[in-house]
Amino acid sequence: MEKDNTKRGRQLLVALVLVPAIFLLVGGIVVMNYAMDRPLLSVPFLETGSKQEPEEKVKTNVNVTGVDTDAANRLKVANAEIEKLRADNAELTNEVKARQEEVSKLIQERDRLVAELATASAVEEETSDVSRVYEEMSAKQAAAIMNELESPQVANLLKELSPKQQADILGRMDAQQAAVVTQLLQ
Repeated sequence: MEKDNTKRGRQLLVALVLVPAIFLLVGGIVVMNYAMDRPLLSVPFLETGSKQEPEEKVKTNVNVTGVDTDAANRLKVANAEIEKLRADNAELTNEVKARQEEVSKLIQERDRLVAELATASAVEEETSDVSRVYEEMSAKQAAAIMNELESPQVANLLKELSPKQQADILGRMDAQQAAVVTQLLQ
């Protein structure tokens, strides 16, 4: 019986330890060959070429860094593209800044023109109010006052009046000033 137990123990040992160990060893060899791009049935550490003399060594490139040359080339191309995009970005940023400056100058010009227009409107409104006053006066009184004013002011006032009133007032004004104002009215 002891012999049977020993025999069974050995069978159990073979079944539980040796068979899985053999499978692991074969599986490891297959995985390592696959990882190193070797055929699945090749034997590691076994040379498969003709024996060469020691003086004729074949020079092989071994990639010790683990970096694929194709990947390195793609990386260089990608880096060059990144640098190009950065340069384009800097150029566009400068263009945006220039456009922002241009917009701010245009805004300042617009504000200046709006202020000028407001001033001109105020002056025109005053001229209209004054011209209404002169419309109510007699031509003799208006001519007497306008003789004392500057010629451009007189011309602006007369432009607001009707042609008949202009003729009446100019006819009663000093001849020299009436001539200057007439030239300004043209």
